Amino acid sequence: MGFVVFFFVSWLFISIYSTIKKRLSIVENTFVFLIILIISINYSWIVIEELKFVSVSKNRLDYASFLLNRSINIPMLIIIHLNLLQWCKTLVMKTVVILSTVAILTGLSIFANHMNMSKYEHWNFAFDAIFFMFLSLIAILLYKLYAKVTLNAVDYS
Repeated sequence: MGFVVFFFVSWLFISIYSTIKKRLSIVENTFVFLIILIISINYSWIVIEELKFVSVSKNRLDYASFLLNRSINIPMLIIIHLNLLQWCKTLVMKTVVILSTVAILTGLSIFANHMNMSKYEHWNFAFDAIFFMFLSLIAILLYKLYAKVTLNAVDYS
């Protein structure tokens, strides 16, 4: 059942991303997506394989659900939240978008743990929430850095 839920969530995030009006260009979205994907994969590798704080199920479908969450859900929701932040006018709206993104990602981690896809041995959900908060802030900083670098570039068209 966990695979079905994570597959649906992946499909939902991709559909939301496809239908929302994007303020970021395709290059900006791709740049941030790939960097967040790299950070997410490396972070999960360190926490799971090297430090052994979290163990992932050996069941094939559960492991596939873990991969969907790590490789599609997390970066895609960060990209959606980054595009939504461009529409927010006030600091309160931006804070709500960031906190709701962190809450959704932490909720997915809680669901994965509840469905025995992962087991937290020397870890807790607060650490996940802190990681997702830092991931959101890294995405914002990467976008601002990319926008600043490309603003100074020469456009030949």
